[in-house]
Amino acid sequence: MTGKPPIIIGISGITNSGKTSLTNKLRAHLPGCRTICQDSYFLEPPDPRLTPIPELDHYNFDELNALDMDAMIADVQTWKDAQTSDLLGPTPSDLYNNVLILDGFRMYALRDLEQMINKKYFIRVSFDACKVRRRTRHYTPPDKPGYFEKIVWPESINHQREIQDQDDIEYLDGTANQEELCQRVLCDIQRLCRLSS
Repeated sequence: MTGKPPIIIGISGITNSGKTSLTNKLRAHLPGCRTICQDSYFLEPPDPRLTPIPELDHYNFDELNALDMDAMIADVQTWKDAQTSDLLGPTPSDLYNNVLILDGFRMYALRDLEQMINKKYFIRVSFDACKVRRRTRHYTPPDKPGYFEKIVWPESINHQREIQDQDDIEYLDGTANQEELCQRVLCDIQRLCRLSS
């Protein structure tokens, strides 16, 4: 057993706020850490669990029902179980093998998942900044005209209301310097690792 308890970091936030960019920067500084991206759990049309939006001829991909969250939670639990059963200590190239970073836009609304997370961050951006960034992204299936205004942004606001009572979430400005954000979160993770060792 490594003797190092698993540490799970949540990087959540509004769509196109910079979650994945921050996660990738952190991973580059934390040899051996693992990441799980919530985007990997989107259901594929025409899955009956998806909510259709007839007026847009599209589905709502911005609600929890659009994701196989049971599978994501199971994968996080599998990672945790593997940490406690690992009999080998870390090598210099994987000093942070007890760190898992979760990257996703709707993670904190599920109690089974949010309770596993040691440190939670939520990245905010304004409506205008989010809309501009969204235009540069390519989705499968692609956004339909009006989808951002009618679905994406309102769902983001609803999610923030759902989690507003969680006083352990640290909010970050998604328009701030990415390297500074990375260093800020990195220092927190390294401190958590020191405290748990």
